[in-house]
Amino acid sequence: MRAMMLSAPATIATSPLVSIDRPMPEPGAGEVRVRVRACGACRTDLHVIEGELSQRRLPLIPGHQVVGTVDALGPGAKRFGIGDRIGIAWLRSTCGH
Repeated sequence: MRAMMLSAPATIATSPLVSIDRPMPEPGAGEVRVRVRACGACRTDLHVIEGELSQRRLPLIPGHQVVGTVDALGPGAKRFGIGDRIGIAWLRSTCGH
């Protein structure tokens, strides 16, 4: 799969994102894999790319507002089915309360 990766913060004008090939991830227990159809990059992403906000680790693949379709299910994943349209917000997980 193709992704845009940031190795080091730099101004957008210098084109710090590089297109790379990544292995296709396999979903873990209770997870789904999503074929991304659209992914938004917000102003916070731009702040991180330009080094105005610190990042937890490098390299990083920016973008976190995703819409796509489920194309693989991990063991025990039951909430969504193959082909379901899904949206993903910036939160990876919450406590549910």
